[in-house]
Amino acid sequence: MVNTVPPPNPVPVLPSPAEVLARLFPTPAPPPSILAPNRLPNAGPAPTAALLKTLKDNHERSHVFFNYYSFHNHAAHHLLALWALGASGPLITAAYEDTHLDHMREAFQAPDQVVISDDNFHDYLGDENYYMAYLEYFHKVVLAPGATISSILEKYIFSSEYNINTSLTPGKQQPEMLNRFVEILIHPLIHAGYGAEFGLPGMLAEGLSQASVHPARATVLVSRLLFSGRSDTQDQPRPHVHALKILSQMLADKRFWTRTLEKHEFEAMLVSHGELINSYAEMWTCEINSQDDFQRHLEELVWASSLMYGVGSWDGESEEYRADFFTMHIITSCLFLPSLCAHLSYRSQSLLLRAHFLAGITWWLVRGRPPLPLRKFFAAPLAPTPSPVHFKYATTTPGVLPQPSTTALMNGEGPHVVTPNPWLHLLQSTIVHPNEHLCKCQRALAHFALLYGHREAGFMSEMLASSPEAVFPDTPVASGGLELAEGDYVAFDTPEWEFLDGSLFLRTAWLTGAALGWVRESEPNTGAWDYQEFEKAALERDALEAGVTA
Repeated sequence: MVNTVPPPNPVPVLPSPAEVLARLFPTPAPPPSILAPNRLPNAGPAPTAALLKTLKDNHERSHVFFNYYSFHNHAAHHLLALWALGASGPLITAAYEDTHLDHMREAFQAPDQVVISDDNFHDYLGDENYYMAYLEYFHKVVLAPGATISSILEKYIFSSEYNINTSLTPGKQQPEMLNRFVEILIHPLIHAGYGAEFGLPGMLAEGLSQASVHPARATVLVSRLLFSGRSDTQDQPRPHVHALKILSQMLADKRFWTRTLEKHEFEAMLVSHGELINSYAEMWTCEINSQDDFQRHLEELVWASSLMYGVGSWDGESEEYRADFFTMHIITSCLFLPSLCAHLSYRSQSLLLRAHFLAGITWWLVRGRPPLPLRKFFAAPLAPTPSPVHFKYATTTPGVLPQPSTTALMNGEGPHVVTPNPWLHLLQSTIVHPNEHLCKCQRALAHFALLYGHREAGFMSEMLASSPEAVFPDTPVASGGLELAEGDYVAFDTPEWEFLDGSLFLRTAWLTGAALGWVRESEPNTGAWDYQEFEKAALERDALEAGVTA
């Protein structure tokens, strides 16, 4: 007699934690776009092994914030940037153990062991205590069969459902995920951008979880600009105004200020000047319908971002270079736009670039809207050509120099023989610098130099000639927001764009390296980012007062 009883269902074999980590952090994949940064070669398999070991350890061990003031865990950013610059295995391990492990905040389970699901996804947004719960949720998302970077980003960052969802139950907070994606100095975009660039699902999961626990307050303008329908109210297509013409008009607008804002003033600025800022951001239409459109708009954004940090941090050849910590993040985040957009629809590419531009000009305003003295900035000698003695930072190579043979080119004489490629010197010094932001900044600037360093003086005047003029928005400043002294408001002249050329990136990188210290060449680490922390000072003061009271 034939046995018709079906065999028992096999017990599913769940992957081990080690297998899950291996799927989250595989060997890095090649860049997804020709516009994404190239990588320098490593010395065999050891650097990759060190990279993956430290990334996995950080993923399991540490929280996304390393303290209670929303300071981000930058370990993965640091390690991947070093690996991409060709660092050795021991250097990657040392960067992790010596720079990060001593102050990391341990990962912890969410309160009441909450498990995030599609049903309660909205309930815990903006609360860092639920980071691990969101991370476990996004583990399932990124490792689901058939999941792609494209499908994940399109759903969780760019869909209406996860931004302004009109079908939500009344009283539930809106997800505003694109808003959160560029919140707190654009860190979730950077983090997920590493995942897109290197093909690392674990970095994508961390970046999306980080966005989920970010607040939607400082960059609330993003949702109002991109998901409120305000752009759909125009009867006719709006002309595209070049990003640098918008910066020119903002410099000339007397409703903006010249000093760095405090934390409370930052939030007040969004009340009084939010709609005015959005009016400027709306001029940058960024309608992408082809790869050519993307390349053109990306280049605009790179120049604007690099100027806001690079020239905006410069006060003259005899002065300290301020290396502004905040506008520096506009550059480092810009580096990942090609890798992210390689996975996105044209609509989402437009949304991402517009959100980035809005976040960039907002931080530029927070940092005092510094002018752009291009004529003087580009008049300085370019490394490795020697600079006058009154310059704060020499433009020749520091440290002990090689002694070229007379058989070398140029008879072995002159700075161009000692430093035939200033970028190679810059990047070697960068790799061993303990500051985790320097390698990200220099890597971004080096890549932009590769893309646009050939641009000659005068090229921008030609580009701007075909752009409509930016006009003063008649958007009123609202009451009850930012209130500064009358002398804090000023108008600046239009920058002399004819002096701008592709040496911007090397000039900026050289000044940044000099300001933070040539540690490989025996100078001390200054750590001299121009840094104003909004959270820590106030919280520490409150804690001190509470301790004194107690």
